[in-house]
Amino acid sequence: MNRETTPRQKEPAANPRRHPRHQRRAAQHESAHSDAHPEPPPPPDLPLVPRSAPTLISTDAELHDLIAHLRTLDWFVFDSEFIGEASYHPRLCLIQVATPDRIALIDTLAELDSTPFWRLVAEASIEKVVHAGAQDVEPAFRYANAPPANIFDTQIAAGFAGMAFPASLSKLIQHALGVKLAKSFTFTDWSHRPLTRVQLRYAADDVRYLPALRAFLVERLESSGHAAWARAESEALCDASLHLFDAERDYLKVRGAGGLEPRGLAVLKALFGWRDRSARDADLPPRSFLRDEVLVDLARRPPKSVADLSRVKGLPRPVEAEHGEQIVALARKALEGPYPPALATPGDEPPDDRFRIDALWSLVETACFGRGIDPAVVGSRQDAASLFRALRDGNADHHRLMTGWRGEAVGRLVREVLAGRVQLRLGGGGESGLLFSAAATAP
Repeated sequence: MNRETTPRQKEPAANPRRHPRHQRRAAQHESAHSDAHPEPPPPPDLPLVPRSAPTLISTDAELHDLIAHLRTLDWFVFDSEFIGEASYHPRLCLIQVATPDRIALIDTLAELDSTPFWRLVAEASIEKVVHAGAQDVEPAFRYANAPPANIFDTQIAAGFAGMAFPASLSKLIQHALGVKLAKSFTFTDWSHRPLTRVQLRYAADDVRYLPALRAFLVERLESSGHAAWARAESEALCDASLHLFDAERDYLKVRGAGGLEPRGLAVLKALFGWRDRSARDADLPPRSFLRDEVLVDLARRPPKSVADLSRVKGLPRPVEAEHGEQIVALARKALEGPYPPALATPGDEPPDDRFRIDALWSLVETACFGRGIDPAVVGSRQDAASLFRALRDGNADHHRLMTGWRGEAVGRLVREVLAGRVQLRLGGGGESGLLFSAAATAP
């Protein structure tokens, strides 16, 4: 990822390849500008829910005053609206900020420099509250050239507070506060100016209830003893590796990579890095520049000549014409080796191993349910499979399920069960579900 400071946004590339979201965004934009659209009801009178109309911030002086106010607080909430399908970096259009008594909307397309706000996001002295905030905190790297700090994510926190993970903001607000949010305009054209009253209201509502939701979740987390774990997982959003492009790691996220043999994975890795560089140069999202399924097709059947590219379904002809020779050269070089190791998939597991992995994952799930934590916050069956292999090979000490808060929540119990010191039993009478108890000792 580009780490330079970019206080002014570059205009998106001309005539980007059409993305499926364009049509959805256009429809929502038309609805938001319709005079027939109903006026949302007034906000309810609830503690920590600001009822005032939002203040639009469109100058550096106004932003300076807002930041000065935020610096007097222990925490504030924020969200952002952006358009991600038209440029390499999402085009930031609006930042919504809320405290228990006010809402401000920062117009990042106005004549202001939003860098001071992102510097505040990078300061550890003030807590920033977000919901599903990975994309919301990422601009701190580009604008402030620093990682975000002291982040509290309500979606993550809910998973530790006896609620589902991942849950939408509307579902959490309805569950916690009894408020049903109106239809969202996530895909409206946030770059169009002026913003309509409907857009402004819905933008404000995205942060209006977060102060009250934070209070609800903090109380639950403290009563359950999970506050430190929830904050640790929220802080993981500040890890640079989550946001920085890494071809050595990220090529495995390509849809369809799991079906490739090692030689195909080698080609995929080479073309994956090339796609990102080319998309950056063209200022397009990588998947708009070249779809994942095309990359996988090229990796599965590497072209030996430019002429071979004509049979590749979905390969844009301008890309073939401009980059064809480079694609062939990269594939040829990758086939020389070395090859990445083959990927383990559930279909490759011997039946006995599959049973043991399922049992291990069931153990993790049971431990989570017993603590009131959604297992999806902890990991997945794929994590259980990798833990099984690590345990078998004797190198599980540093596995993600055995370290940090995950080690405290489930890792210790896994070790105790595997060592025979704790056993599972089926609850009976007034008990329910699978229960853990000390294993019986021999007389």
